[in-house]
Amino acid sequence: MVKYRIFEETDIVDGQETPSFGLAAFDGQGELLGVAPNITPTREKAERLLKKCEKEGVSPCHLNDVAEDFIISDEY
Repeated sequence: MVKYRIFEETDIVDGQETPSFGLAAFDGQGELLGVAPNITPTREKAERLLKKCEKEGVSPCHLNDVAEDFIISDEY
């Protein structure tokens, strides 16, 4: 079973620190399977994507594609 977790990074944009949220996929043993960094500057949007990935059973190998589609969709 794949579990998705949100992680936060800090980016520098125009000389200012800004938050950036991404998703990481882990197997049942806690081994990292995939990462999609810098998806959104808001945790709420990252949570929506996490729920979508869990609901649809997204494979870690497709995580980046799903994140990209999410960003350009109306769901974002």
